[in-house]
Amino acid sequence: MLEPDEMLLSISQFPMLGSGVYIDGQSKAKGKQLRSLILSENCLNPMQPFTLEIAGIIDRRGIVPYTAVPVYRDVKTAWPFVDRNLSTETLDFGILQSSVGVDGTCDNSRNNSVVHSTNVSPGFAAACNVNATFSAAASTQNKDAAAAPKGVEGWPYAVNPSPRPPMFEMPSSKNSLLLDSPLFGIGSGGVLRVTLCAADLDEARILYDQLAPICAIMTALTAATPIVKGHLTDRDCYWDVQCSAVDDRSAQERGIVPLTTAKGTLLKSRFGSIDTYLGPGPTSNDLSFHPEFNDCQYTYDSNSYWKMKNGGVDHLLSQHVARLFIRDLHYASAEMLGESQKGRDAGLNNGSRSASDGQEHFKRFLGCNRQNVCLYPPNTRAGSGWEIEFMSLEVQLTDAENAAFITFMILLSRVIISYRLNLYLPISLMDQNMSRAQKISAVNNQLFFFRRDVFSGRDGKTASTGRISRRGYASGSNGNSNWHTTHSPGSPSERNAFHRQLGNGLSDTAEYVELTVDEILNGSKKYRVTGLLNIILSFLPTMRLEYDVEQELRRQLWLVRKRANSTLITLATWMRTFVQRHPEYKHDSVVTPSINYDMLRTLNDIEEGRTRAPELLG
Repeated sequence: MLEPDEMLLSISQFPMLGSGVYIDGQSKAKGKQLRSLILSENCLNPMQPFTLEIAGIIDRRGIVPYTAVPVYRDVKTAWPFVDRNLSTETLDFGILQSSVGVDGTCDNSRNNSVVHSTNVSPGFAAACNVNATFSAAASTQNKDAAAAPKGVEGWPYAVNPSPRPPMFEMPSSKNSLLLDSPLFGIGSGGVLRVTLCAADLDEARILYDQLAPICAIMTALTAATPIVKGHLTDRDCYWDVQCSAVDDRSAQERGIVPLTTAKGTLLKSRFGSIDTYLGPGPTSNDLSFHPEFNDCQYTYDSNSYWKMKNGGVDHLLSQHVARLFIRDLHYASAEMLGESQKGRDAGLNNGSRSASDGQEHFKRFLGCNRQNVCLYPPNTRAGSGWEIEFMSLEVQLTDAENAAFITFMILLSRVIISYRLNLYLPISLMDQNMSRAQKISAVNNQLFFFRRDVFSGRDGKTASTGRISRRGYASGSNGNSNWHTTHSPGSPSERNAFHRQLGNGLSDTAEYVELTVDEILNGSKKYRVTGLLNIILSFLPTMRLEYDVEQELRRQLWLVRKRANSTLITLATWMRTFVQRHPEYKHDSVVTPSINYDMLRTLNDIEEGRTRAPELLG
């Protein structure tokens, strides 16, 4: 029960966490569990899953992961900005990590995890189903490896390695806020998770692949975190901050020191965007997937891969699971391990408690590898089927907003299956989209790569030009844009001609175009884009719903449409505007406790209906 002076808010991050006194009964920092210089121990949920996971992250990395969040520069912000609470002067090299994505490259001479072929890259060879050159990154071998090619047992495969493998370099802490605890990732950054059920594995693979390119669009549309540690930041979303805060990669895995014991160099945190598509099932007639879409570096465990391959699992799905097993499990409860052992001792078989516990272990393992789209297998004990979890929505203030975005995602999944939409993008373009989505007012100011014709390409030929059409600014619906065709920057040189084909065509001949969120969802006649919301609205009558149910769905989709065309603003824009208009704000990027108090009280009044906010809710 809430006390009279307490309120419960649906927001993604408490704005003052880590800044001064931010909680009643706040204990001193530097506790044994969090090991943080700015967070007190009583911020941590004492339940074992939280405490064990945080301990696992810190122990595996070898030190508390520090994250740098760029601060927003207002007219009176001290510049260069220096975080007064934390300093990097005493940190070891390579500990700090930027929350703005991949920062640079490392010297290949310091990394022995990738051995390059003189002809083609391992990623290109694997994608084309020819003999790939594998890379040895670990001296130890697993004796249980099942029928791997002779001489490569225990070797991880590094797929699509660039001549200079990308990594997180040591960024400057100047003009950034510093965070020093995994709790900024695990206990913050509220995500609105949408779990979708699939009829079978083939349908689950389709949803996994086709929803991934939507992640950045929905992140921009639900932006809700412009304030971190009592300061306005130079971003509206929390995704990269969350991924950085829970990054447990060792210095070897980040490419900072040579590999000796680690399995390989890992480009991303275990929380992040997907590395690979699953592709349609082996018996599918859908030819919209091309191996070249998986154009970014990733590493997978060879033992796991060959066990699945020899068990009858196709290449792409085996590679997906083996990629997860390049990482380890943070923790497993003794009770669950004990139950599984008892089941095995009793000789229980399929459908047994032991089998179910094995599924629970695997699901726990998947929970330690959270991506913006996750695939979960069936659970015989729970009776659940294949599930897809969509993770890139930021939680909204009101139930009406959250319901609207959940409705949109469910209807979009049904449209994808019913109309067999083709939303594939190269992974490299999808990662660029995710970076753009977190910038200030991305809905209004950013352009996103998107497939122009979502109905073509399933025959493997139509629209497969590989052309990318760019424009310089996000005013395509009413401004003059200079279109040109170019190749994705930073791609490895050994890229298939499909992905490198240039040309001088106009935007309507390009396979991928840069569009605003409004154009992607609401359509654009100028650029011949149908618009996902228009497709959903045309699909609604085919569902044969009751009149009042259909009208309610249309009202919820109206909110999404108005958010996309900027008639309604995001929660991040509302919060930033409130702070900047507050009489106590000194235009120095600092959100004081009194400003924060007034803002949260106002948000509570909006949520409970005592204050109207037409600019936010309509």
